[in-house]
Amino acid sequence: MLNLVNVLDGINDIGQFCGEASAILRIVGWVYVGIEIVVPILLIFMGMFDLARAVSEKDEGKIKSAQQLLIKRAIAAALVFLVAALVGLIMRIIGGDAYKQCTTCIFTPWNGDCKSLNINGGITVD
Repeated sequence: MLNLVNVLDGINDIGQFCGEASAILRIVGWVYVGIEIVVPILLIFMGMFDLARAVSEKDEGKIKSAQQLLIKRAIAAALVFLVAALVGLIMRIIGGDAYKQCTTCIFTPWNGDCKSLNINGGITVD
């Protein structure tokens, strides 16, 4: 089991931290990708499904409310995507070169440049 206290113990610079905590940063990266991509897509598909169901019932009131719900969900999807992208941009600008490996692990967790974590005498966690 990965112990963050062991990872942080004896780390002198941020580059070393990013290398030591790469497994954790990859998990954060996958969560970030999920929020940035999957959530907006789900919101739009849910709105389209609601609208299709309302149209199939042929009730004007339900169609109007489904249209409004679709618009609200599309706006929410755009905001979720933009907020995630804005957070990523701010992290890249503020972090600079010292955080390059950290941001690589977070923004492209599938990338092979994110080193494996090697602690406790050779146990590798990917």
